[in-house]
Amino acid sequence: MTDQAITNTNQDSSTALAHIAGLLRPGGAITQGDLAGLRRMDPRHPVPAFFKIEGLVLDEHLPGDAEARFDLETRWAAIVSGLAILGGLHQPGVRLGSALVDAEYSELRFSRLMRSDVDRLADELPALARFLAAKGVRADWAGASQLILSAGTRREEEVHRHIARDYYGALSRHRSR
Repeated sequence: MTDQAITNTNQDSSTALAHIAGLLRPGGAITQGDLAGLRRMDPRHPVPAFFKIEGLVLDEHLPGDAEARFDLETRWAAIVSGLAILGGLHQPGVRLGSALVDAEYSELRFSRLMRSDVDRLADELPALARFLAAKGVRADWAGASQLILSAGTRREEEVHRHIARDYYGALSRHRSR
């Protein structure tokens, strides 16, 4: 996967994420059966509903090279699965780090999340969405999408620092209450 392919995807990911969130809402192009499949999906083996979303939203953002496309499809499948799990709890503007503190996500788990490579993040993102959904905590899934889209690129450290500042800043405010 080239940094350029990831960078191009990062620039358009917020728009794509908003479009996908709209498709997942009731009355969108994704049926309840599709939504259930997306929630259960292993990102390494996307379900047909993912390819429906790819055709509607992601195709123009993915590279033509087969290996690079496969890698980005897996990353986007993890993002879409998490977004399907979160459902109406996806709230643009609610920073991921702050949401994790609100959900009482432990520092140990947070540290493990920040150390995860792209393969581990494919498992961690859906699990993170399940955790937030179980706690009923709203979060902007764009932070999670940037986490996996930047993994293994020059932007990875920048994204990690941004999320960590949000998390530890919110944790400090929470503890001082």
